[in-house]
Amino acid sequence: MMNKQNATFEEMKRIGHDWEDRRAAHQAKKQGIIDTYGWDSEELKAWYEEKEANKFPFSAGENKAYRAFAQSIQREQEELEMDDFLFDTEVEDFIKTLRKAGIPSMVYSNTSTAVMENIHAFAALGCRLTGLCTITRKENRWGDEEAYEVQGIRFEI
Repeated sequence: MMNKQNATFEEMKRIGHDWEDRRAAHQAKKQGIIDTYGWDSEELKAWYEEKEANKFPFSAGENKAYRAFAQSIQREQEELEMDDFLFDTEVEDFIKTLRKAGIPSMVYSNTSTAVMENIHAFAALGCRLTGLCTITRKENRWGDEEAYEVQGIRFEI
């Protein structure tokens, strides 16, 4: 069973919100710099350098782990469901994040063309395929909450 108050994902949420606040504040300065110093100014070049230095704090794989966790909580699922595909460059960070968060297993329900690649990548990272399964997904559709079964593959992380 997943803990809704998972400390790893709560910390990721906090860091992401802090980053977004800094990004918005930095973005708000741009037009003032342009109006005061112009497009070719050293001040605007410095603004872009500062923007470049303040990159988003999480990799794409970490983001997908966070999104899978958040969606699973929103859907009131007992187990983490990953319904997105992972690029080969995302799998390791995705699995590392789940392990850091103490997530013991997941149901992989993605149906894209990357499924086979993802299954083999999970196995290469030490995840154990425990079998086929179904998971109940709850969604709010047009104001009505519906529950339906989704086919998946369960992995121990």
